[in-house]
Amino acid sequence: MNSSKYINELVGKLENVKSDPIEKQVFVGFDGYIDKIQKAVKVRTKEKVEYYQTLTDFAKRIDMAAGKSGQVELVTQEIKIGGNAPIMSNALGALGIKSTCLGNAGYPNKHIEYENLHDKASVLSIGEPAETNALEFNDGKMILSELSTFRKINWEYVRDLIGLDIVTQHLSESSILALVGWCNPDHATDVWKGILNEVMPNYSGKDLIFFDLADPTKKNKEDLLEVLNVINSFSKYGKVVLGINENETNKLFEILSAEYPDNLSENDNLTAKGRFIYSVMNIEGLLIHPTDRSIMITSNDIIELEGFIIEEPKISTGGGDNLNAGFCLGYILGFSLEESMILGMATSGAYVKNGKSPDIQELISYLKTWN
Repeated sequence: MNSSKYINELVGKLENVKSDPIEKQVFVGFDGYIDKIQKAVKVRTKEKVEYYQTLTDFAKRIDMAAGKSGQVELVTQEIKIGGNAPIMSNALGALGIKSTCLGNAGYPNKHIEYENLHDKASVLSIGEPAETNALEFNDGKMILSELSTFRKINWEYVRDLIGLDIVTQHLSESSILALVGWCNPDHATDVWKGILNEVMPNYSGKDLIFFDLADPTKKNKEDLLEVLNVINSFSKYGKVVLGINENETNKLFEILSAEYPDNLSENDNLTAKGRFIYSVMNIEGLLIHPTDRSIMITSNDIIELEGFIIEEPKISTGGGDNLNAGFCLGYILGFSLEESMILGMATSGAYVKNGKSPDIQELISYLKTWN
C-alpha cells in the first residue's frame, strides 16, 4: 500500500504535538558499544580515493585473498555510541521522549563518547562498552564486533550492581519497555527472564512491550526457541510487538517451520513467512521491516506500507534502532498502526540520509519529501 495518503494528516498531527512535552517514558535495554563507522578503500591515488560501493564487490576482494593474504585500508568516518539500546535511546531523546537505557556505557565511569548521549536519555551502566567496526556500503553493512565485555553480564550481575529497586523504579516510570539487541550479550535471555520474573509481576498494562532480537544468525535453534518463549510470556503484562528485519524473518521462519510444520502454507514470500511466525507466537503484533517497506501482522489485519529508499546513505548502522524509536513515538502519541509504521520508516530514513537522529521538526521536513 502506498504510504503517501497518510503523510499530510500525519504531518499535521506532528505539527500539533511538536511544541508540547511528551510525558511518557521508555525503558530500553540492554547492550552498548563504541562504533567506528568505516569505509573500505578500493583504490587510492594522489588525486582521489575510491571506496568499495557494495558488499558484493568487497566480498570478491576478500575471496581473492583466500589461500594467500590480503590487506584492505579502512577509513574511519565517525566514532560514536553504538548498540541497539543506546542508539534507540538517543533517537527517542531526539524525538523528545525521555528514556532510561540499561547498558554498557562505561563502568565505573561513563565512556567519553556516552557523554554525547541525548540529555533525555539517562543511563544505568553495567560495564564497559563492546567495540564495533561497522564497514558500510551502499547496499548494506558488515559489522565486526569484539564482545568480551558482555561475557559476565547475567541477571544476577545486573541486579546486584544496579539494584532491583532501581531497575524497578525506572521501569515503573515508563509506559514502554523495549528489550533489544538480544543476539550478542551471552546472557541476554537470562536478563530478560530476570525482568520478566522479578520486575514485571508488579506492573501490568504497559502501553507497549517491544522486542528486537537483532541479527540471530549465529544463534542455535534451542536459544531462539527459548527467547521466543520468553517473549511470549511477557504478553500477560502488556501488548507485545516483535520487530524483525528480512534476514531475521528468514531465520525465525527456518527454525519455527521445522517445529510447527502443520502451520505452513505453500506460499513462502516475506509476508507469508511473517504470517506463519505470528501464528505460532503469542504476541499482539509482528513488525517486519525490510529495506523498502514495513509489514505489520496482527490478529485482525496485515498492513503493508511502502518505504522510501535512500540511494546514497550517509550512515546505515543504527537505522533499525531509529525505526524502532519512531514506531514507539507513534504508539506513545496514540497514532494508528499505519501512522506508527510510517513514523518508524521516516525516522530511520532521516537518520540514514542525514547521519543523525531527527527531532520532530526534522522528521516533519523529511516526511514532506515523500509526497
